[in-house]
Amino acid sequence: MLASDAWAASKYKVLYSFQGGSDGASPYGGLTLDAAGNLYGTTYFGGVDNQQCYSVEGTGCGTVFKLTPGSGAWTESLLYNFCSQTGCADGATPIGSMSLDSGGTLYGTTGYGGSCRSFLGCGVAFNLAPDSQGTWQYTVLYDFPGGDNAGNPDGDLIFERRGNLYGTGGVVFALIRRSGNWSEKIVYSFCSLHDCRDGFGPAAGLVWRGGDLYGATYYGGWKSYACDAGCGVLFKLTPGPKGRWKETVLHTLVGADGTNPLSGPIFDGHGNLYGTTTNDGAFGGGTMFKLSPTSRGRWKYSVLHDFRLGALFGSGFTSSLVFDKAGNLYGTAWTGGSGNCNGGGCGLVYKLAPGAHGRWKYTELYTFTGSQDGGVPVGNLAIDQNGNLYGAAELGGATGNGVVFEVTP
Repeated sequence: MLASDAWAASKYKVLYSFQGGSDGASPYGGLTLDAAGNLYGTTYFGGVDNQQCYSVEGTGCGTVFKLTPGSGAWTESLLYNFCSQTGCADGATPIGSMSLDSGGTLYGTTGYGGSCRSFLGCGVAFNLAPDSQGTWQYTVLYDFPGGDNAGNPDGDLIFERRGNLYGTGGVVFALIRRSGNWSEKIVYSFCSLHDCRDGFGPAAGLVWRGGDLYGATYYGGWKSYACDAGCGVLFKLTPGPKGRWKETVLHTLVGADGTNPLSGPIFDGHGNLYGTTTNDGAFGGGTMFKLSPTSRGRWKYSVLHDFRLGALFGSGFTSSLVFDKAGNLYGTAWTGGSGNCNGGGCGLVYKLAPGAHGRWKYTELYTFTGSQDGGVPVGNLAIDQNGNLYGAAELGGATGNGVVFEVTP
């Protein structure tokens, strides 16, 4: 089929194709962009050839990499190999995006590894700090114990003003820094209400606004025809006396409005919350939604777009949305589109532009084929000052080990 005018006008470029060895393989998380235009990310496999992390996609327990722009080409630098320590005490297989502080230090988590005795470990929180010689120092900040505490984190870490870190790993947790040491505090444990109406299974990052935390859970809420375990909720956590936090469910998903959000929400400048769901909606392919605060303290939920399943449309959203300066939203779907990856389409990059009467226009910017261009874009997009989008695709490329790409809308 012919590409749309907008698709034809957008430009796609592979910046780096992973070789599957020491440079990493399967970039599963999103990218982080610094002020100088460098890109940072992680791979789920590759790096140290450790059979503990073996799968059909490759060996190795993952890497942290940096891509530096040059005259017409980008250079990859390996910053760290996971599972370099005995028993993978330094963590293995990172999933989420990394956060960057004002001093250029990277913060992130791994889904597995660490000293927890569960199968493959419960993961760690880490940072990577550059020194004056350009060498990066890796430090495990916290070794997740699992159980009733946080474990196997799969969302991004975010900062608060005092330098503490917040994230999700079965619960919402805070990592508190005191005298150079980090300790964990449980902010909220889900399924605290009957039938888990407060949600459970947060599988994405959080966002701050006005001192409150906002996020989503994959399960929980009211049980419906669409979800025996509940279709997920959108929630707010408000700090209270004696360090206690109060949860408020902003919206409970039931099916027609979408189900099972995997991506963290984002705010616009007016206090509206935006995000995606992975399933159901009008066509079964998930939805893009908007949550708007009302004068009565309640939140109004609106479906901005219903995604379709099939050759040209995608579902399976695990990436958060990003805004450009004009208020357009961009995201990725790891299924749908063209090609044949994992039994379905190879994913796409899309845009939603606000229009008259609250309507949004959906445009595909690029659909992956799973070949040299890559396939299955799972992580978050990064956007620069000029509106260029940067992301990673888990599969495809020159050797089938994934790519980092740029899309110019």
